[in-house]
Parts: sequence; C-alpha cells; structure tokens
Amino acid sequence: MRYSRNPSRWRIALAAACGTLALLSGCATGPTHPSLVAARQDNTLPPLVPMRRFVANVDAVNGHVLSPDGLQLVWVQTVGTDVGLGVRKTADAATVSSASTRTFATGTLARPFVSGPTYSWLPDSRHLAYLKDFTGDENTQIFVLDTEAPGAKPWAVTPWPGVRSAMLGWGAPGSATFYFANNQRDRSSMDLFEGDARTRTVREIARSEPDSRVISWFIDTRRELAGRMRQLGSADGSDRLLELRQPDGGWRAFRTVKAFDSFWPQRIDLAAGRLWTLTNVGRDKLAMVEVDLATGAERLLAEDAAVDLDYGVFPPQQGAPLAYVSEPGRPRIAYLDAALGNEVAGAVKTARERGWLNAEPVITRPGGMANDQRRMVLRSTTENETVELLLDRASGQLTRLTPPREPTADLFSPMEPFSFKASDGLEVHGYLVRPRGVQGPAPLVVNIHGGPWTRDSWQAASLTPTQMLANRGYAVLNVNYRGSAGYGRAFMMAGAHETSGRLQRDIAEAVQWAIDQGVADPKRMAVLGASFGGFSVLTQLIQKPHDYRCGIDLVGVANWPRVIENWPPFWRNRHYFAAFYGDVGKPEERERMLQDSPISQIDRITAPLLVIHGANDVRVLRQDSDEVVATLQKLGRPVEYMSFPDEGHSVRKWRNRLAQWRKIEDTLAVCLGGRSNGFDFYELMPRQ
Repeated sequence: MRYSRNPSRWRIALAAACGTLALLSGCATGPTHPSLVAARQDNTLPPLVPMRRFVANVDAVNGHVLSPDGLQLVWVQTVGTDVGLGVRKTADAATVSSASTRTFATGTLARPFVSGPTYSWLPDSRHLAYLKDFTGDENTQIFVLDTEAPGAKPWAVTPWPGVRSAMLGWGAPGSATFYFANNQRDRSSMDLFEGDARTRTVREIARSEPDSRVISWFIDTRRELAGRMRQLGSADGSDRLLELRQPDGGWRAFRTVKAFDSFWPQRIDLAAGRLWTLTNVGRDKLAMVEVDLATGAERLLAEDAAVDLDYGVFPPQQGAPLAYVSEPGRPRIAYLDAALGNEVAGAVKTARERGWLNAEPVITRPGGMANDQRRMVLRSTTENETVELLLDRASGQLTRLTPPREPTADLFSPMEPFSFKASDGLEVHGYLVRPRGVQGPAPLVVNIHGGPWTRDSWQAASLTPTQMLANRGYAVLNVNYRGSAGYGRAFMMAGAHETSGRLQRDIAEAVQWAIDQGVADPKRMAVLGASFGGFSVLTQLIQKPHDYRCGIDLVGVANWPRVIENWPPFWRNRHYFAAFYGDVGKPEERERMLQDSPISQIDRITAPLLVIHGANDVRVLRQDSDEVVATLQKLGRPVEYMSFPDEGHSVRKWRNRLAQWRKIEDTLAVCLGGRSNGFDFYELMPRQ
C-alpha cells in the first residue's frame, strides 16, 4: 500500500482502518493489581490514553524557532506519515492553517543535542539546515532546504555514510553561510568547514592535525573562527588547552584545563575582549563566569549553591548573558537583565488573562530572538503543558503559537521532586509520579537514567513515556543517584568505582523510600532503563535488593571491557571510564571489570526480562544484549528480545517507538498488574 503525503488522506485512511478493526478494541486489558482494581470500581481511574498519542501524535506542533530577521517561524510537525518541518510568516503566526504554512518532509531527525541543533535557520532567514541520522549509528548528515522553493530537493551537504557531522555556528548576518565539523578525513577527529547554501559549496577552514588534537572549535560573535580546545597529550585525560585565534592566523594559548575540570566557552567576543563560560575550575559546581581575554581575570556572574547551572541565555548577535537556568528540583530561570525579566513576566500575565496557560508556569524560557531583538519566542511550561508564544517587544503584541489541545490535567499526574538521605549520609534527589486516582501502595516502575554522567529532569505532566506509565496505573520513580551530573563535581565523582556498589544502593534505597512513603507496593515492582540504566536494570536483578518482578533492559551494558574497547573513535572521555570502572588496558583491572559486568553474573537473574536493542548501536554493541538473551534462554529463564535493524542507541522512528512501548506496556501489565490499552491501529503502519 502507498501512503499519501497528504495528512487529511492519512487521517481518512486511519479512520477507515479503525472501523475495520473495531473488533480489536477488545485487546485492551483491565488492571489486576488490587489498588488499581479498587480504583476502577470507584471510577477514579483516568481514561486510558492510546499509545499513539505518546509516540505518533499527528496534532503535535512545537519547537518554534524564529528566523534571524524575525519575519518567519519554523517548527516540527507531522508531514504525511512522518516527521517534517512547517514554516510560516510571523505576520501569519496566529493563523494555523494549511494556506499560511509551507511544509517540508524531512523524515525522522537526528537525536537532539547529539550533533548540535537538530534544525535551524541560516543567517539569510531563507534556508534551513537540519540533521539526519539514517541508521542510528550517530553518523549524522547535514541537509539544507530552501524555504522559498518547497519543491526543490534539499542540498545534502555531507552525503557520506559512516561520517559524523555537526553544526557549529553561522556566517555573517544576511548570508547563507554556516560552519560545521566532520570526521571524513580522520574518524577520530573533527575538521572545520564553511558551507554556503546559495552556491551549494563547501570549503575547509581548519584541520585537526595529529599533533594538534583539536577536540572543539569555537566561532565568535563576528562569525569567524575564534578558538579551539586541544588535548595536549595523546591519552584521554591529558590537560586541555584553550587557544584563541590571532589576527595573523596564529594561535595564542589562553587557558589550560585539567582532565576533570570543566571550562567550555558559551560565547567568545574577540572584538569586545570577553568570553563567557560555564566552569567548575576552583569550585564544586558549574558557575557562569565572564573572562577578560587580555588579562584572564574572571568575574563571577551567577551560580546556584545546590546544583550546576544548565546554560545561559544570550542575545542573538553580541553581548553578555541575559539570564541563566538551573534545576534544583523544578527548573528555574534567573534574569541578569531585569528589563527582559519584566517583559517576560508581563507576557506570562497576558497569556494567563487570555486563558492560554492553565496555571502559573513553573518556568518561562526565551526560546530565541530575532537579530534586532524585537521579536522573541517564549516557551512557558506549567505543571501540565508547554505553550509557545511569540512576543513582539516593540508593540507588546503576544501571539500563541502552540495550537489549542485537549486538556490533560485530568489524565496525568504532576512530577514531584523528592530527596532523601542515603545510608552513608549523602543527599540523593529524584522525581516521583503517582498514578492518578489510585489510593494506597501502587505497582512501581523504577526508571533508571543512563550515563551515568547525565541526570533526570523535571517534566510537565503531558504526553511523555513517564505519563504513559502513570496512566497505566504505575507509580514512576526517577533517581539521580551518585555519579549523576548536575549536582556538582563531588556528587558525580562519588560514583567513581561504585557503579556496582553504592550507586546501586542509592537506587535500591530510593525504592525503599517510595515503599516507606506508602507509594510503592513492595511485591509489585519493576526496573526499566537504557544504556547505563540498562546496566543498572541487570545489576538490580542480579543483586536483588528488592523483590523486583521483572526488568526491561534497553541497550544495556552487559560487558564493560567490550564497551570501552569498541567505543566510537570520536569520543575523548576514556579517562572518565577509567575513573569510574577501571583501566581496561591493565589486565588485572580488565578482569575485575569483566567480573563486575552483568554478563559474568547473568545466571543470578531469575525475574522475567525484556531486552531491547538497536542493531546499529555504536555505544553499546548489540552483542551485549545478544549474549544476555542467549545465556538466559540456555538457562531456561523467562526472557524476550526485541531488536530493531534500523536503530542505534535510542529508538527514534515513531513506528519503532510504537512497537517498543506497546511491548513494554503489555509486559508490565502481566508483570505488575497495570492496565494495557491493547492493540493500537497505528501498529498497522509499515515500518519501512
């Protein structure tokens, strides 16, 4: 069957399929857990939300980005049966109609933040650049499309399989030029290039030669190459050196950074002689600092005593940061520019008065400004939703960009920050979502984040996987265990050599906290996680600190030596792995790492296990999951395996995500006694 690119035809086809498959609606299953059964009898359970709403919502319109001239907007929406981009004039911003919108079919975009922004305007406010990762191997490719020629084929800037490319910055205002890096010449390093969308040409700007070992390039406010960060030794963990470009093309050594210190410029302004950076040099937590390029003197602009700063908000062309964001529990923004803060507060007040926001927002973030700073996109997030707004700062006009959607406050539950003291006295933080309408202890899903050098963050109670689990009747627990990023250097390094020890105890003690709070039923609990989170799923099932009834392991590490010996060539963080797990180059440490790996203790797993992996994963080879499944099958243990041939370290394509989460939904229903909405007719859509 061929599927039309016309969304209306698609909906008609789906409606017809829905009618044909009406008998399949009986596949939905009710809860069997006592607290959920009681809630159903009391009629307090919310309606079941179809799985397609969480992974293939055809009504989603979000991620608005303003063009540099302030006259156009781009956003993500459904185009045909897949992901695409929509464009319209800001003059038509209040009119969400096919007549005012030009759409571009792009297909599934690369994972956000893997290789720079997923999509962005070029300086001419006409061309758009976007990134694709066709197979999930993280070899991202850059494409540029002309918004004034909707029928034209996009320019494949980097059409080379097996080559990773990343957007780095933009050319002069009004031009169609941009900077990007890729590793076509040497897979272990990134060279710098300039592309021009008008001529569809590329020229090399600088190389990362073997003796220079450049790990980052920096473009300054004049839209020129301004700096580079080099690794001084060949071994990961060597000091890094920030160098500044001189007028004669040479380089001036500016700042040496130690292996576990952080000093990453967010903006370099050579003309003004200033640099702004997030750094933890000489302190525990990332703070925002202004640095004088002539003297090296630093001025502290902002810090948070509880957590690292997340990022700074900068004006589009030049100048110091306007605000900064941190997240001790719920996210918060603090304004260094008081006038801007007052404008945003006024816009929020207007949005509340017009009924565009259902409650006072938790945070409202500037999402980008035009070059003249007249127009600005705001992302305002309440406990239940995110609404994007367009503010004209000159006239005060405020326009809602997010189309009205059905309210979800009666379907979902708020995400609540929590903290507790671990048994050794360390304070551990996390988030809890309780199932709506359920009284007493509920079945619990412990969702363990990856990394470990990342963190779980607060989310609005909207169409997220967490809320899908809660809608099915589960309490969901997220734990920012020691070793997680975001809580300072000491907290993260407390996880070193404790990945199978105290770190796992943090997870287990958080679960005990949920039991003690009366949230979790200790007889109905499951663990779920991806990557390092998948490793933790296997480790929790091996160590058995609780009576977990099942586990769901997504792209989980089972063999640490294999992961470290086969990692992507462009990674430069082997010293972090050595600090946390051991030095794989030393035979005695390699043997200990193998013994601490789940594959060496897999016979201790007796609970049912679901394993999911992408065939093109470059971070954790599918072989890890293959061996886990094969070993458990040989032992006669209950295990199921789902593998995607066109995915990598995360499942990105919505058809695959639908298959994945439907399997998870049914697995948990059997394991924990929650609800399942059963067969979703979107499952009939081919996975190409």
